[in-house]
Amino acid sequence: MLKTIKVILLIILLLAVAWLTPQLIKNPGLIQVELLGYQIQMTAIAAGILLLLVFVAIWFIYGLLKAPKKAINHLTANHSRKKFARGLLALSEGKWSTAEKLLVASAQKSPTPELSFMAAARAAVAQNDLQRAEAHLDEAEKVIDNPLTVDLTRCEIWVKSGQAEKALPLLATILNTYPNNPRAVHLQTQASQQTQDWKLLQSTIPKAEKLAIINHQQSNELKTKVTLERFAAASSESELDDIWHALSKKQQQSYRHSYCETGLRLGAYQQVTGFIEKSMKNEFDEQMVTYWSALPYNLNHRLKVAEKWLVQHPNQAAVLLCNAKLHVEKKNWDKAESLLLEVLKTTPSQEVHQLLGLIYQEKEQPDEALAHFRAAVLPNDKALSVIEDSDNTE
Repeated sequence: MLKTIKVILLIILLLAVAWLTPQLIKNPGLIQVELLGYQIQMTAIAAGILLLLVFVAIWFIYGLLKAPKKAINHLTANHSRKKFARGLLALSEGKWSTAEKLLVASAQKSPTPELSFMAAARAAVAQNDLQRAEAHLDEAEKVIDNPLTVDLTRCEIWVKSGQAEKALPLLATILNTYPNNPRAVHLQTQASQQTQDWKLLQSTIPKAEKLAIINHQQSNELKTKVTLERFAAASSESELDDIWHALSKKQQQSYRHSYCETGLRLGAYQQVTGFIEKSMKNEFDEQMVTYWSALPYNLNHRLKVAEKWLVQHPNQAAVLLCNAKLHVEKKNWDKAESLLLEVLKTTPSQEVHQLLGLIYQEKEQPDEALAHFRAAVLPNDKALSVIEDSDNTE
């Protein structure tokens, strides 16, 4: 469309010139000027040409007068560019001090001094001089119209130097104005991990994936990390509930062990009890059985449920051990002993020997108690020989 308009205007101009030229030749018109007693007459065309020549001459003289200054500026700028290039080369080679000096010097006459100061700041950071780096960034901010690049560089330096808590407020300000700035989102992803601000990281991950800062696999890994860290950092039952109910049904299945462990740590025994019962009705899980025996809550009810599991899974070592522990809590020594001996046949462990030692101690059978206590601190093969030797002695 624009090309068509230009062609039409050019045709109109040519037609106007073609019509006007013969008119001027037939009647060129006269211009008379009196100056210092002299009279000067000329045609309008000649006057126009003369004015054009005078304008060209003035423009040419003005250009000649400006030429030396332009030449000096050009040489100076070229010298600054060379210093800037040498500074970047020194920076890439790890010559931090030399690089910083060259970059600061290049900023004096450079058409883009902010780039020199920002690069000098990186050189100062490499020398562990954050104060000088901040000073270079302040200088860069003075000579740039939009401070976005300087602010992002400042945030990057803070994150890399372990001062992410300083970067987060500035990154929030930047993202309010530029919500899809890839560099700002990337820095916020790093800063939130460094400061362990898991809620912020959780809200940042989808945008980071959308902007292709992280791929789908990295996104899933970060989401998993965030959820586990939030469970580990939970400090109240209400916070645990918030984390749990924010998960989908599928996610809850994946994090059920974390939920139980956190619930036990926080003393949310009633919630964990109900959850384990419901979960075990749907699917048998040995780890859930272990958590059940660890609950310091409602012993009679837990023993009743554990005995039902024993009927359903009579050969499961985890169920046998769980029932044994609960009978130990009830001080049913004989029942606990028989269950632990069953476990000992298939899956001997230090825990089983320790419990048997306690039972025999309570039953005033010191030799058996000592044998199992000794076995509890020995590898399994030696533990078995200790028990066998004890039996042979008897």
